[in-house]
Amino acid sequence: MPPGHDEPRVAIDYTELRGRSYRCIDHCALCCLCQPELLPEEEAEFRATPELADAVTEKHISPETRGPGIKLKGAHGACWFLENRRCRIYERRPHFCRTFPINVFVGRRVQLNANFSCRGIGLPGERLERAGREVVASYGLRRLWYELGKAGAVYDQFEENCREARVMQSASSVREAAKALLDDLVDPIGLSRILTYAVSGETSQNSAAKEIVRYVRRTDPEEDIEETAITIATELFDLPELSYLPVYIDESLRWRIYKLVSGKIVGYVLSDDGGISEVSSTEPSEVDLVRFGTGGAAAMKSYLRLVNARDCFLGHAAYMCDAEDYQYNFAQVYLGVLAHNALDLWWRSSFLAHLESGQELGTKEVKEGIVFFDMDLLDLPSIGAFI
Repeated sequence: MPPGHDEPRVAIDYTELRGRSYRCIDHCALCCLCQPELLPEEEAEFRATPELADAVTEKHISPETRGPGIKLKGAHGACWFLENRRCRIYERRPHFCRTFPINVFVGRRVQLNANFSCRGIGLPGERLERAGREVVASYGLRRLWYELGKAGAVYDQFEENCREARVMQSASSVREAAKALLDDLVDPIGLSRILTYAVSGETSQNSAAKEIVRYVRRTDPEEDIEETAITIATELFDLPELSYLPVYIDESLRWRIYKLVSGKIVGYVLSDDGGISEVSSTEPSEVDLVRFGTGGAAAMKSYLRLVNARDCFLGHAAYMCDAEDYQYNFAQVYLGVLAHNALDLWWRSSFLAHLESGQELGTKEVKEGIVFFDMDLLDLPSIGAFI
């Protein structure tokens, strides 16, 4: 604890929640596909209660996750306690179930994010900021201050590594550069230019945002984004376990998953118990990047602006910079990761439009892509941590 303070001072950012409302949609249960971890006190209660004890497991969807959690039906279905799309232990559900669709990320500050894969966000109902403040209160400022100390030490080490490798850029400079490049991120040539810059550009350490943008715009656009999009898509769906695949909840509240099978993207509807039924089959090469129509580009830029402000996304870029052994300037890594994810979202929106025989991406089509995409974005590895 800092001396002379009864409570620590903790910087908390509620910007992403501000002005938004939320209502849980009956029989949606998308959150019940997110396998919750159990806090220590919850584990003790679950193991001591006969009707809860059988649901505790050490096996998680993510192999990196350690500690107790709740079983899934059929290994990749819904939560053990879901029955007819209703929670059987709703009043006793774990902490991480209660906080959905709000995520709390600790980096240089505490920031609250909304999970836009949840179809309840934007519906009339509870104010997300108020719900977020209740989540923060449940942790307490002392816990948050402690978590900030741990995350801060990781960020300090990352920045020291960047300086030693002479690839350092400030968070403000890369974010300002990304903001200036929003139009490029929704344009085929601009997106190609940014992706090319990410792997072959030149950037001086500690450049101002204007300099970074200048570096980008003098790069020749050599990346074939249609080819790159197909690579992203095939990698996205070419996973060994159904539980690893992205989930899209459609407008009729069906859980839909897609898997690469014998070179085709096969679509399934997932049932509560983990059963699947095939509903579509698509050749990846059939899916072109659909052009943006009225409102589509604006919706895409609005979402990318939000992503650019997320500390967990900044932390993901830092994670990737470290994973690549600081070979590239942090501006190249950050903008490359942002462009890669923009292309992923563009392709997912196009894929869903293709299934519906859509000819352009308007506001609605981009929103559906975001529903398909945001949960996966929030699940990317990052320095810092969701708590």
